[in-house]
Amino acid sequence: MLSLKTFITESVEDANKQLSHLDHPYQQHVIYGLSGAKAAVKNLKDTHEFFKTGDSKKIATSRKVDGGVSVILSKKHGQFSVATKSAFNKNPKINYTAADVDKNHGHAPGLADTLKHVLKHGKDLVNDEHTIQGDLLYTHDPKNPTSSEPVIQNNKVSVTPNRMTLSHSGSPKSMGIVLHTTYDDEGIARSGVHPKAVNHTKDVFVADTSFHPEPHHYIDTARNKAEDSLNKAQELVDNNPEHFRLSDEHKEHMLTYMNALRTEDGKLKQPTIEGYTNHLSNIRDKEVAKVKTEKSKAAKVNHYNKLIDDVKYNKPKYQSNFDLHDHLNNVTEALSTAITKNNASNFNTEIDGQKSSDEGVVVSNAKHGNILFKIVPNKVASALRFNPRFARKVTQA
Repeated sequence: MLSLKTFITESVEDANKQLSHLDHPYQQHVIYGLSGAKAAVKNLKDTHEFFKTGDSKKIATSRKVDGGVSVILSKKHGQFSVATKSAFNKNPKINYTAADVDKNHGHAPGLADTLKHVLKHGKDLVNDEHTIQGDLLYTHDPKNPTSSEPVIQNNKVSVTPNRMTLSHSGSPKSMGIVLHTTYDDEGIARSGVHPKAVNHTKDVFVADTSFHPEPHHYIDTARNKAEDSLNKAQELVDNNPEHFRLSDEHKEHMLTYMNALRTEDGKLKQPTIEGYTNHLSNIRDKEVAKVKTEKSKAAKVNHYNKLIDDVKYNKPKYQSNFDLHDHLNNVTEALSTAITKNNASNFNTEIDGQKSSDEGVVVSNAKHGNILFKIVPNKVASALRFNPRFARKVTQA
């Protein structure tokens, strides 16, 4: 069995092995082109069948919870270690002792104290020869308060590690965590945590992220909407494969444009040719304002005008990308109606004191465990994005 450092060093050579950013399915055709379009349609079809029947050998789901610091807990040959995502650096930072933490993270005292706390209280959470990853919710020490203490009031423990407040009843544990990933012997990230990897202890609160759809929550109107949109999406991709090949620059600008379509009332507007070209025009004008010489200004104008002309001369291509976005968003919204009705767990979620559905679900391949995408209800995404406390921080829902 490899040491964690060898294990991480060898696996980091393949970026796809580590847990990556979670995509919305309605953006995967922009990010990954035709392969992303085909995968999004297929995987949403499988997810739709899973929600409709409650039985699937293809799809697995878990609740999406954004915590605080992401930590990797590992035990090899009985030796416990903790690391942050810096474990995936070219020169991994693995902490076996408090001295290791001071050496690797002493420049960030708050983080260093947190990691030392996890070294002390998380060692019995992971079983030998296993590596798991999760997001910290809180750390608690009644004698020496930590930098991430929870709020304790009326037999309720509350914490806001990110944008949403999570709470559980009873007394606080030494630490709270949401576990979401297992790394196999090859260092490949698998969604979910295998029961054999975790030893539930009285000292640690582990958020229950299990999610299994109940078919009666997926009502006929939602099912019909999903099926109609899936059929339209499939036909669009089958008939226009050449439309889903965008330049890297258009990919970047289109994603920014699509992210800006979310509204405060919980909707995601349909993208349009006019809206996208206006978006490019606005970027052009801002870029032109940043440079001083006429030559530089002319170069900026020429560059962005070429992008705009490309959209105008190839309207069917860009319209296909916008239509697929709309069809796939309709499917995710239909699925979301079942998610919001089925969120029982050992913790509750709130946004500014108001009870809320949690952040949706993570969908993964049941056989291989690789993460496919996230499904986030648009109302929840809007509530988080347009929360005044995060107006300057949140650029993507």
